[in-house]
Amino acid sequence: MYNPRSLERICKIITTQVEDELSRVGIFFRIFSRVKSDVSFNNKLDSKGAGYYDGINKLIQDIIGIRIILYFSDDIPLVYEYLKSRYVFVDETIDKNEETKFAPTRINLIFGYPQELKKEFCDLVDEPLIDQTYEVQLRTILSEGWHEVDHDLRYKCQNDWVENTDLARSFNGILASLETSEFSILSLFDQLSYRHYKAKNIIAAFRTKFRLRVSNYEISNELNELLNDKISREIFKLDRNEILRFLFESKILIPLTLENLILIINYQFLKSDDISKITPAEIRKEMTNA
Repeated sequence: MYNPRSLERICKIITTQVEDELSRVGIFFRIFSRVKSDVSFNNKLDSKGAGYYDGINKLIQDIIGIRIILYFSDDIPLVYEYLKSRYVFVDETIDKNEETKFAPTRINLIFGYPQELKKEFCDLVDEPLIDQTYEVQLRTILSEGWHEVDHDLRYKCQNDWVENTDLARSFNGILASLETSEFSILSLFDQLSYRHYKAKNIIAAFRTKFRLRVSNYEISNELNELLNDKISREIFKLDRNEILRFLFESKILIPLTLENLILIINYQFLKSDDISKITPAEIRKEMTNA
C-alpha cells in the first residue's frame, strides 16, 4: 500500500511547475491537484472488480491528479500541445464528439515522472497496482462545474440513470449549450477588439485581442508614439495562437506587461527598427538567448 500524504511533496512540485509555466505565458487559468486518498483508491479497485489484479485493466495511473481549468476554449489545444512537448507523455484519452449525440469531451493526459522525481516516487509507493504516472485533465471554466456534477452524481452512481435515458440526454444537452456559449464568448471578444481597433483605442484593442493576464496594461509615451496605423494594423492582424505558441516554446523570462508583449512581438514578428531602438538591452538579450 502507499501513504497519500507522502506523495504531497511530489504533487506540489509538479503542480507548481505547470502553474509557473502557464503564468509565464499569461494564460487565464485555474489549477487544482490532489493525491488520491486511501478511500478513493479502494473504491476504484472495487468499482473495476478484479480487473486490476488479472491484468484486464491498466494500472491506476492517476494516483496524482492535476486539473487545469482554462477561461477560453481556444487555449485548450495550445496547452495540450505544450504539455505533450514539455513533459514525459505516456498516453491520452480524448473523446471525439458525434454530430448527432450529446456527450462530454474528456481531455485526460498521462505523464511519467521526471527522472529527478521518479526514484522518490518508487521509494514511497509500494503498491503493484499503481503505475508510475500522473494524470493531467484539461477543462474549460464553463464546463468544469458540469463535469464535477457529472462525475459525482452520474459516473459514480450510474444505476440512478439506467431507466432515465431521456434525462441523461437532457443533462448532456446542458453541456452542449455551455460549449456554444464558449464559442460565443470568443466571437464576442473578436468583435470587441475589432471595434476598439477601428476606434483607435489601441490598448483596449490589444487587451481584448490577446486575452492574456499581464501585470500592467500601460505603455510608455515613447512606444505609443511609434504605434502608428501601420504598426498597429500589423500587430492586430497577427494570429494570437502563433504568438502564444512562440511564448510557450521560447521560455522567455520577461515580466509580462502589455509593453513587453509588444516589444516581444516586434522582435519576433514585426521587426520594426524604430521599436527595436527603444527596446531595453535586457529584453533584447533575453530574446536573443531564447
